[in-house]
Amino acid sequence: MIEVCPVCGNSDLYYEVGGYAGKVYHCKECGYMGAFVVEGNEEMVEKIREKYKREKEKGEE
Repeated sequence: MIEVCPVCGNSDLYYEVGGYAGKVYHCKECGYMGAFVVEGNEEMVEKIREKYKREKEKGEE
């Protein structure tokens, strides 16, 4: 299981804030910032990435 961004499926996350405030993650790929990350297997991660790619392409039209 790996932790990935819930928006784009990228695993390149880093902690923006920690400690008493709780963890806040920042995604280097899409800029997502939040406490929620997805912990999943490779199949789940690939589905998140495909959805993000489709939505991004749709938004560019």
